[in-house]
Amino acid sequence: MAFLAINHLRQKIRTFKVKKQEKILDSKGQSFIEFLFLLLILMGLSISLIAGMNTTVSKQWSALVNAIALPNDTDDFQL
Repeated sequence: MAFLAINHLRQKIRTFKVKKQEKILDSKGQSFIEFLFLLLILMGLSISLIAGMNTTVSKQWSALVNAIALPNDTDDFQL
């Protein structure tokens, strides 16, 4: 009788370990998906910020180049 009780406890422990391992595997997949979503969000933000700053910086450079290349008669610096 004691053998059956011990065997029953072993089976319960094994099933508990298997369920715990399955949960760990599931959380690894979830972590990977969360990482991909965060990566996509960061890339989208950086691309939008770079595009916005790039247009502003290019306008400033164009104004500086025009001011240097085409000086006016009054010799004042205007952007």
